[in-house]
Amino acid sequence: MQKLNENQKGIIFALSAFFMWGFLAVYFNLFSKEIDAYEILAHRIIWSFFLMGAMLCFSGKMGEIFLLLKDLGSLKALFLSGTFITINWGVYVYAVGNGKILDTSLGYFVNPLINMLLGVIVFKERLGKSGIIAICIVLIAVCIQIYFQGGLPLVSIILPLSFGLYGVVRKKAKISAFNGLFIETLFIFPFAFGYVLWLVFNSQSHFGLNNDSLLMIASSIVTIVPLISFNAAATRINLTTIGYLQYISPTIAILCAVFIFGETLDGYKIVSFCLIWLALAIISINKFTKRNKNE
Repeated sequence: MQKLNENQKGIIFALSAFFMWGFLAVYFNLFSKEIDAYEILAHRIIWSFFLMGAMLCFSGKMGEIFLLLKDLGSLKALFLSGTFITINWGVYVYAVGNGKILDTSLGYFVNPLINMLLGVIVFKERLGKSGIIAICIVLIAVCIQIYFQGGLPLVSIILPLSFGLYGVVRKKAKISAFNGLFIETLFIFPFAFGYVLWLVFNSQSHFGLNNDSLLMIASSIVTIVPLISFNAAATRINLTTIGYLQYISPTIAILCAVFIFGETLDGYKIVSFCLIWLALAIISINKFTKRNKNE
């Protein structure tokens, strides 16, 4: 059996991450409605930190963390990326908790465009004719949604910007996925822990012997696994390729919003959806044709 090259591994990691993220809204809808997004986010950070810390200790790789902590350049990059991903997490949990799953889907439809453009601007990646055509089609699809919704919701702006910039910082830093995520979480852990303590002292905490507490703890797993997969992909394949694959998440999210949570999928959204997949088909056919020519 032929061994997978780095590019193929990167695509597999990216596909895994985007499939998992597509179903994330289902998980966060399991929380009781009285728990706000900030408390869920704080526990998500805290338990992710503890889980990763335990994994590093058991694997004997904590020494690598200490070496990274001595590298000022890496610390600056990870503090910045940690800020971007915290904003992304917080806005996403808020949106899901307030019935704005379709807004998050629109944001993640915009996200690949941001990734592609950042890839061209920051990393000098080349799109080619098929890439340019695909981006134009996606722009039309997004514009259709913006027109019929009367504007681009704030959620749909913050999500793609924060995640796109996160991907750029992590790609430039070239730090292993797991170690980088642990240090990112380490930076924001004191703020999350302080907020949870404030909730406890003010008798506003929902953490205790209940199902929501189990969900808070388990949120570390649904946070870490796809993000590590994404980081592993970002270090192996270019942002343009990630941009194309990223449409998987919002597509799954839209299907969940309609068939699980009963949100309305209007005609213009169906048209937009079809245009986006047409763009993906153009890119896929182009890549397949090029590969056959090279063989």
